[in-house]
Amino acid sequence: MSAFYHIRELLAHPREHWLEVAERRESVNRIFRRFVVPLLCLVAVCTLLGAILFVSRFEFSAAFVIRKIGLLLFALSAGLYLSSFLINALIPVDKRNFDGVFALLSYSSGITFLLIAIVELFPFPYLKEIIVLSFYSVYLYWRGIVEVLNITESKRNGFLVLSFIIVTGVFLFLFFFFGKIFGAILS
Repeated sequence: MSAFYHIRELLAHPREHWLEVAERRESVNRIFRRFVVPLLCLVAVCTLLGAILFVSRFEFSAAFVIRKIGLLLFALSAGLYLSSFLINALIPVDKRNFDGVFALLSYSSGITFLLIAIVELFPFPYLKEIIVLSFYSVYLYWRGIVEVLNITESKRNGFLVLSFIIVTGVFLFLFFFFGKIFGAILS
């Protein structure tokens, strides 16, 4: 199933699609290859096209574009793995399910990946606010916690808050810390 199938189904029927995801029990590698990689490629292509089409030739720098694409690809993919690992550690040992956590985090982040691609394709200052729509990913994640991870309803909101703090912290760390490293390498 394609990445866009999952995104469409999550938008149209989130609860039913999460039940389908839980039943299918796909491996991390399969989800990464069939869902995450196509979205990462879309982000990379949109970043490159946005730089070519909308950045003036006096400001265009191949090194900057390469650094930006490299940082986006690294931070987004490493962020999914590291966040999944840390979130899985929140679950009691007898119920841990790394594949389920990775599926839940990856599929719910699909909307955010698409929004990043749009913002990178059209790098206009007023369009950056579209990223606010990525909070829908938080809702999708919340909807899937019970179905995919078998977290009880009473613990769902607390689990969501802790997950949100972990994901936000991981991505901020990766973007800022490795942004400095990528910048130093290509300077």
